[in-house]
Amino acid sequence: MSKRKGLSFDEKKAVLLGAMQSEAAFYTLKELETLGKSKGVIPQAVKDVVEGLTADGEVQTDKVGSQVLFWSLPSQKSSTLRAKRRKVSEDIERLQKEYETLQAELATVSVEPAPTEQEVAALRKKVVEDKKRRDEMKRKVETMERCGPGKIAEMKKQIAVAKEAANRWADNIINIRSMFMRENRGEVTTAQFNRMFNLPEEFADID
Repeated sequence: MSKRKGLSFDEKKAVLLGAMQSEAAFYTLKELETLGKSKGVIPQAVKDVVEGLTADGEVQTDKVGSQVLFWSLPSQKSSTLRAKRRKVSEDIERLQKEYETLQAELATVSVEPAPTEQEVAALRKKVVEDKKRRDEMKRKVETMERCGPGKIAEMKKQIAVAKEAANRWADNIINIRSMFMRENRGEVTTAQFNRMFNLPEEFADID
């Protein structure tokens, strides 16, 4: 003789829920284990079954003093079913609206002409131009960052040093020219001296 197959979890839930509603009473977990055992649900499984029924909204629970009580009334089943039916109806209505919206969007896409090769080529060209312009702007930003206030101050300092050095050389050249002109007075003019050494006509210090 084959061994009798045990109840599935859903079957245990149905059996225990039916027993609770037929009695229409309040139970502790220990009492539910006894009730379940009398209906073929092993005590070790009652806690999980009750938690499943509570999560489904089929069984209510509350703490009274130091005890946790569980109950399920026949009218409660109808209320639960109505709540589930209302939620299903709301979900159906929401999905129907989403479907209609998608259908409208699909219809709009369907009537729009596909882009021509020329339009695609123009878009590609625009992308290349935009990328080129972006790279150019990036280079300008990097240049501006390199020429920040600190860099400009450093450049001014270097220019001042270079200017000072140039003026020293200019003074030296002017002194040499003066000495040369004194030693060769009347023989060479200042303009001739400047041309001989490729100096500007009005050679002086740098401003």
